[in-house]
Amino acid sequence: MGKEVELTRKHIEIFRTDGFLVIRNLLPEDQVDEINVGYQKAISGQIDVHDWKKRINSVPIAQLGDPSAVLGWRKFPYFQKILSIAKQLNGEDLEVAYDQLIYKPPYSPIEVLWHQDAGYGPWPEEAVERGITCWLALVDATPEQGSMQFIPGSHQQGIYLHHSAQDRNPIGGALEVRLEDQVAVPVSYQAGDCSFHHACTLHYTGPNQTNKERRSFSTHFWPIPAIDQR
Repeated sequence: MGKEVELTRKHIEIFRTDGFLVIRNLLPEDQVDEINVGYQKAISGQIDVHDWKKRINSVPIAQLGDPSAVLGWRKFPYFQKILSIAKQLNGEDLEVAYDQLIYKPPYSPIEVLWHQDAGYGPWPEEAVERGITCWLALVDATPEQGSMQFIPGSHQQGIYLHHSAQDRNPIGGALEVRLEDQVAVPVSYQAGDCSFHHACTLHYTGPNQTNKERRSFSTHFWPIPAIDQR
């Protein structure tokens, strides 16, 4: 795919209905490899900013903030691709608000429990209404490895009640939505695939039950007026 990706009407309808959209083969192998060079430096402790090294060594999951700024990833074609998609889905005024590198090593028991990104608010109203997250797989990822799972249509139900999940997840401020009868859709990814989900879409990643790493990179987009309110 080129630097900009043109979505079809069907893509946009799926996102509007389900609250998430899977894009296959967004990145070719060489671009995945390029990002993985910096990713490896981050998770191996070669880059120690924002207490990264402490976070890597203290728990069986690493959530590292602002990786693209440190590693220069925003200069890569990847960012233009995902920004183009985000704008087509939820408005031309969307820009990058923040990003996260979330790494699950082999046999990591940690779940990122059911939640909405906007549940970690209070967020500006426009961010709640039009915020989008892109989740990029940098290695093949299955539900057994802790890939993304979604509740279709949950973005249309407002903000659910979120409970503290500090006893089940060591990431600071972890929250959980307790599901009732909702049916989840698990997604398997190949390296270079990604998904986009609405800020109010319920999602979850399970423990890594395999002997393989799960490498992911999340980029969160908000409307510019919401970014300016932070």
